[in-house]
Amino acid sequence: MRLGAVMMWGDDLEVFRRQLRLAEDLGYEVIGIGDSPAAWHDVYVSLAVAAQEVRNATLATMVTFPFVRHPAATAGAASTLHELTGGRFQLALGVGGSGTATLGRPRPRISEVRAYLGAVRELLEGGRAEVDGFTTTPLRWARSLPIHLAADGPKALRLAGEIADGAIIGVGLSLDLVAEKVEMVREGARAAGRDPDSIEIWGMGFVSVRDTRAEANADIVAMLASTGGMGLKAPHMRALVPPHLLSAVEQLERQYTPADHLVIGSRQAQLVEELGLTDFLAGLRGVTGSPQEVRTYTEELEKLGVSCLLVPLPGPVDPEGTLRRMSAAVRG
Repeated sequence: MRLGAVMMWGDDLEVFRRQLRLAEDLGYEVIGIGDSPAAWHDVYVSLAVAAQEVRNATLATMVTFPFVRHPAATAGAASTLHELTGGRFQLALGVGGSGTATLGRPRPRISEVRAYLGAVRELLEGGRAEVDGFTTTPLRWARSLPIHLAADGPKALRLAGEIADGAIIGVGLSLDLVAEKVEMVREGARAAGRDPDSIEIWGMGFVSVRDTRAEANADIVAMLASTGGMGLKAPHMRALVPPHLLSAVEQLERQYTPADHLVIGSRQAQLVEELGLTDFLAGLRGVTGSPQEVRTYTEELEKLGVSCLLVPLPGPVDPEGTLRRMSAAVRG
């Protein structure tokens, strides 16, 4: 199982630089930088910093989204980073989450994600794109590069299989849910006449390795708050909420704010524990447990077709320890 890390430049630039170097030293092969304008520093400036510190790992947005930038701006930034890193950059798009909430608008429709990804790809390959009824000028320094699509719902998962080079799916302790997501990506590929095995699948889960699962779950409550506050509104996700937890989820949704997205000690992180949502949310998005439990989980994940597990650092109580313990658990 390949490992990746997802980072954001927060209060301290030197901490960000140190974590980048540590991840590469520990053998993490993908470094993703999140795009959440209200809560963290700019994604592309952060990626330029990462390019100075990381010499071998692939760098990626993790993830950017429609609306926040014109497709030409996204394609131009991606091409520049691809050149700056000697071809080690790739783009990952999604539907936004905290990013679109920052803009005060709902998440894009699937048709808008399809159009945005298509326009960015046309520009990366040196062509023109039709955007909002206008035709763009080709990029002078266009660089063709892979585009992954972060997807969670059935339509988005199938779209990833249809048009993207890879899919990034949310993973948690329920392997049955992971298997369903992988199959939806493959369904999309088959429907488009593509080889399902050609679509790379990465998983992202909220990771903590401790002596016990209870200790590990306590590490990631800020991350679980993002799932409970934003990720359970779609019908397919709402159906997973047990009736006795529905009112607690609704309260967390009402009090969730993008400005505190993944912030340790925030009120919304405290609410996860107070409302009794920790274990339920960890089942959806947690990768937690003892070293042996986590190693066994990643082996099962790989059997399902997930080739890389992404470890998000904004949110864990001990981010650098998380990197070390996860690497040791998986590498042995």
